[in-house]
Amino acid sequence: MGGNRPVRRDGVVARRRGGRPGLEHPGSGRGGDRAGAGPGRGRRTPRLDSLARLLADNGRIDEAIEVLRPRLGDWFHRDALVEISDGHGRDARVIDLLRRADGRGGPWNTAVIMLARVLERGGRVDEAVEVLRTRIDRARHTSTNDVEELTAILARHDRFDELRLLATGPHARWAVGSLAERLEQSGRVDDAVAVLRSAVEADVPCVADRLALLLARSGRVDEAVEAVRPELDHVDCACLMVEFLELLIAAGGARMALDLAAETAERNTHVAEYVTGLRPWLLSETGRGDEAITEVAARIENDDDRRGVEQLAVLLESEGRVDEAIAALWDYAAETGYGRSHLAHMLIGQGRVEDAIAVHRLPKPAPCDPVDDPRADVSAEPPSL
Repeated sequence: MGGNRPVRRDGVVARRRGGRPGLEHPGSGRGGDRAGAGPGRGRRTPRLDSLARLLADNGRIDEAIEVLRPRLGDWFHRDALVEISDGHGRDARVIDLLRRADGRGGPWNTAVIMLARVLERGGRVDEAVEVLRTRIDRARHTSTNDVEELTAILARHDRFDELRLLATGPHARWAVGSLAERLEQSGRVDDAVAVLRSAVEADVPCVADRLALLLARSGRVDEAVEAVRPELDHVDCACLMVEFLELLIAAGGARMALDLAAETAERNTHVAEYVTGLRPWLLSETGRGDEAITEVAARIENDDDRRGVEQLAVLLESEGRVDEAIAALWDYAAETGYGRSHLAHMLIGQGRVEDAIAVHRLPKPAPCDPVDDPRADVSAEPPSL
C-alpha cells in the first residue's frame, strides 16, 4: 500500500542540528540579516562558520569563538557561535558577545533570539523571556521570529498563563499555536482543542487548519473533516489537503480521504487538477491499487502524459508487480533522466546490480525546452487567483 504518496517539502522552517527549528531569513530564506552582508553596509564578508565548527570539533573552542567574534553581524555566524559553544562552559562569553551584536542589522537581527536560547539552556528562563519581551515591546516592526521564539520558550516551560495572556493580544496567532501544541504534548488534547476552537470563533488567523489537523491526529475524524472543509476552499490549500489526507489515512479513514478529495475538487476548481494527481494514491490506500494503475496507464496513453510514468511505476511496485514497474520506467528514465534512482533501487531489489549500475551510467540527457519537459507545467495562462 502507499501508492504514489506525495512528498511534501515544508521549507518554511528548516530543521537544524539538535532538532531546533531554524529561522526564516528575509531575502535568503533563512532569517536575520542578508546572508553574507556586513552589518548595515551591504558588503560581502567571508563565511567562516565552517572553520569555527571544525576548530570546535577538535577541542579548540576559544579559537573558534575568536574566529566568529568580529563577524557576528551575520546570522550564520551567530548561529554557529551558539551551536559550537553549547556544553563548553563558555556561555558567559557568548552572552556578552550576543548582547554586543544586538541592534546590528536592523529589525531582522537574530542576536536577541540567539541570546534567549543561550540564557534558556543555562537555566535562566526568566531572563530569556524578558529579553524577548523587551525586544518585542520596543520594536517598531515586530519580527515574527521574535514572537515565535518567545511563545516556544513559554510553552517548553509550561507557562500556560503567560501564553493565554499573549493569546488575547496582537500576537494571538503564535501564542495560540504554541499553547495548543504544548497542551497536546502534555496529553491534554481536549484542552488544546478548546483553545483552538475559541481562537477560531474569535477569528484569529491561521488557526482553523491547526484545529483540523489536531482533531485528525487525535482520531476524531468526523470533527476534523467538518473543521477542515472551509479551509479547503482556499486557492492555496494543496499542502494542507495532503497533510490532512495523510492523517485521515493514518486514522483508518482512507475512504473518507478519497471522498473528501473528490468533494474538494468539485467545490474548488483551483485544486481540481492537483486532486486528479492525488486520486491514484488515495485509491491505492483504499485497497483499489489495480484500479489506480488502470487509470494512470489510461491517462498516459490517451493524453500522452509522460509525467504519469513515475506514478505508474510506484503504483505497480506497491502492488508487488516490480518487473512491470521496471519495464514501465526504463525507457522514460533513459530518455529524460527522471526516475533513475527509483529504477536502480528496484533493480537492486531484484538482484540486478549490474543493471542498476548501468542505469546510473546512462548519458545525461541534453537540457530540454520547458515545453518538452515531462515534469514542467507549461500552461499558457497563469492560475486565476
